[in-house]
Amino acid sequence: MANQSSTLCLLGCGNLGGAILGSLLKEAEQPLFTRYIATVRSPQSEEKLLSRFSAEKQRLQISRSNNVKAVQESDVIILGVDPADIEKVLKQDGLREALTNKLLISIAAGWTRQKLEETIYGSATTERNTSGRAWVVRTLPDIAAQVSQSLTAIEVSAPAVPERYLQITTAIFERIGRAVQIEPRLMNATTAVGGSTPAFFAVICDALIDAAVAVGVPRDLAGTMIFQSMQGTATMLQSGVHPSILRDQGTSPEGCTIGGLMVLEEGAVRGHVGRALREAVTLARLMETQSHVNDTRR
Repeated sequence: MANQSSTLCLLGCGNLGGAILGSLLKEAEQPLFTRYIATVRSPQSEEKLLSRFSAEKQRLQISRSNNVKAVQESDVIILGVDPADIEKVLKQDGLREALTNKLLISIAAGWTRQKLEETIYGSATTERNTSGRAWVVRTLPDIAAQVSQSLTAIEVSAPAVPERYLQITTAIFERIGRAVQIEPRLMNATTAVGGSTPAFFAVICDALIDAAVAVGVPRDLAGTMIFQSMQGTATMLQSGVHPSILRDQGTSPEGCTIGGLMVLEEGAVRGHVGRALREAVTLARLMETQSHVNDTRR
């Protein structure tokens, strides 16, 4: 775990970085870090963070246009810059040296651990060249981190990251939800399964709310009912109830629920939802130019 005098740098503190930062700053009794540095590019982003975390001035420093110094002063770095800007950021003069023997946690989609290491050092890290390099850990949180309900995938690959660094990484993301360790071959699928599904659920909720309004339920009440139903369903499923069992428990002969379910089946909703997820996974793989037998395009 992080020691009591360690510093965390959020290198590119956008919406996701801000969510992580907010959750970590709430830890008053056993904080993972004693100091935080958040780097931003624009004055607007700087003002936004200063306003949001105005009560944390003793523990939090906002840094603009000085990434190298921020990394030099930190023990653990979370790479949260836009994927399109990662190469430019990592190749800044002095950044490679500033990362020496530190933990670099990436939350950027589309960037493999190998690609990050090659960008910094010109080659991937192996068992023979770990000395003097940063330990890179690839992670994939999702948008639900904003309410501390993220599902974060942590890639476990070779060469193995020191156990203390894996513990620190896990502890950070357990502050914003659940964290699971994933093999590299599953990371692209996880990009969609964990990261894209909140948007899918949002579309389904939106459709159900509109339908509720169409049959006379006020929109605000419809939202309350749909969201609570969704939360209750998720709680039951997480408790171990199988989806098919839950479905069967809610239906009865000639009832309204089975009537609605038949419409979903006639519309091939399950097939379309499945294809939507496969499409999202396909695009995640295309970001890394990896093909798969079940991709929706070649």
